[in-house]
Amino acid sequence: MKAENGPVASSDSAQNDAPWRRSGEVTWSVGTVAERLQTSASTLRTWDRRYGLGPTLRTSGGHRRYSSLDIDRVDLMRRLLARGVAAQEAAQVAKQLAGDNSPTDLTGEPAQSPHHHNATVNEFVEAAHRFDGRELTRIATTALRDLSTVEAWEHVFVPAFVAIGEQWAEGHLGVEGEHLASSVLSSALRAHARRQSLPDLARPATVVLASAEEDQHALPVMALEAALSEHGLAALELGPRLPAAALRSLLETMRPQVLFLWASLQRPPRDPMLEVLEKAEEDTLVVLGGPGWPREASPASGIREAVEMVLSRALAP
Repeated sequence: MKAENGPVASSDSAQNDAPWRRSGEVTWSVGTVAERLQTSASTLRTWDRRYGLGPTLRTSGGHRRYSSLDIDRVDLMRRLLARGVAAQEAAQVAKQLAGDNSPTDLTGEPAQSPHHHNATVNEFVEAAHRFDGRELTRIATTALRDLSTVEAWEHVFVPAFVAIGEQWAEGHLGVEGEHLASSVLSSALRAHARRQSLPDLARPATVVLASAEEDQHALPVMALEAALSEHGLAALELGPRLPAAALRSLLETMRPQVLFLWASLQRPPRDPMLEVLEKAEEDTLVVLGGPGWPREASPASGIREAVEMVLSRALAP
């Protein structure tokens, strides 16, 4: 990478493809974005001028720079165009990615600080204590609206449910509070996914999401569905406890482009799910998630990585 086209703020992670798009600390010039996305700088400027898909950050010296969210948007635009979506429609979908569309000064404070996340977590847990479904719904909906699904999942929902689980184990919170919080969040995630603008493709990608056999945890699967919808990608979410026999039938009849399976609980030594997956066609990308899979199965490290892996196949030209 050429120094003159590099980021304003240096970062060791900028050497790798995935982190360079995720880091909120790094901003990028049009030349660097064009190089990394294999798109001409003139094309990026055209998208900026015609569709408003351009850099939204501005340095103290007045130079415009791409944020990681800006890059996600133009990357989605590029992938949708490669799949035959009309430019105007692709731009409308790309602009729906979560985040603030207004230009931001680099000297300003981030919209959501760690302190703010902690306060939101505490509010969510306290609402579960009070059995206040309306307040839980408000907090979940606001977090998904103001953050991306991945950010809300990592910084609000996962910490909140860890705290809820600890308080339940200590006898400070009844199981009904945890059940209410889970029910509210599942509804909020589904509603958030339905609010996203999805392109009407002639040959849409087939992406199937489910939890493994005997695993009843479905919230991570719903979170992945909502996160993918922010990128203009619809998925078939099959919920918890997908039997191995049903998985085999699905792979044989549908042959999806991507299959994601979540496992919260440790899988058995001779896992029928893994036996089925070993026979999957090569053109199906299998993405595993959750702590229940053995390390040698190479599960994704979290929802964020799962999103990247699914998009790399489903939106590929």
